[in-house]
Parts: sequence; structure tokens; C-alpha cells
Amino acid sequence: MQMCTVVRMMCCTAFATFFLLGVVSGQTPLQISSCLTKDQNLKMSCKFIRDTDPNKLPKTCYYMTDDKMIGNSNSSSSTPDPTFKNRATVSISDTTCDLYLTGFAADKTTNFSCFITQNSATVTINATVEKSKLQTCSAWCVVQHSGAALLLAFLTFPLLSELL
Repeated sequence: MQMCTVVRMMCCTAFATFFLLGVVSGQTPLQISSCLTKDQNLKMSCKFIRDTDPNKLPKTCYYMTDDKMIGNSNSSSSTPDPTFKNRATVSISDTTCDLYLTGFAADKTTNFSCFITQNSATVTINATVEKSKLQTCSAWCVVQHSGAALLLAFLTFPLLSELL
């Protein structure tokens, strides 16, 4: 009788965890990735969940570091810090906000923040970038970053099945 109760508790805990993770992922950007181009420029991509209602306000995105505006997809709303002026390009597509920063010569670890605004709500995702540890931009780099959630799903199922 007690074994059955323990198994039920574990199942309920696992279900609640996946439910909460699903709700959280529906409200935040999915991931942020960064890489170095051949010319030693920084390329960052912030992927997010697109709003399904076409009548909502248009989405915008911008990047910041150390309370300095790097760039904005809506150039009329705010100006970048003079340090980044004419060096950063921010563009937004259907589900991705991209930053391209030329002359990336950071010798220290730098924190970048991606802000996505849609439906008058702003969501933030942060990334810490160390130039010496960045990978070169390539198709494999993109697959590696986007495959993390899939890998997590494949690894979680066998672990849960052993517990049950």
C-alpha cells in the first residue's frame, strides 16, 4: 500500500514539474546563443515564443550591457550608447532577435541582456559572454544550441522510467 502511494507521489511530482516548466517556457524567451564570426565580431540570437494573436502590438527587441543600450530593433525609440553607435545592428524576425556587434574586443567576461517586448510586456534573458570561450559561428553551432532542449527531453525520460 505504501509503495503505491510513493509511486503516485513521484508521478504527481514529475507531472507538476513538467507542467510548471511548460508554463514558464511559454512566458519567456526560449534561448540565447552567441558566437564569433570569422572577423571576430559578436553574433547573438535570442529566440522567443511568438504571440499568436495578430491584433496585438508589434514586437520589438533590444540588447543592453552594463546599463548601456547596445542596439534596438526600433531605431526611433531610443539611441544606443556612444560606445556602440554605428557598431551594432539589431534585427527581429518572426521568432528571433539578432545582434551583430562589430569590433568585439572584450578582454573580460561581459553580461548581455536581450529584452523582448510584445503585447506591452517585456521579457528578459541574460547571457554571459567570454570571448576566449566563444565558438566560431557555423551551422553546427546553431544545431548545438537549439538541440539542448531535445537532448534534455531524451535524457529525462529514461531517468524517470527508472524511478517508476
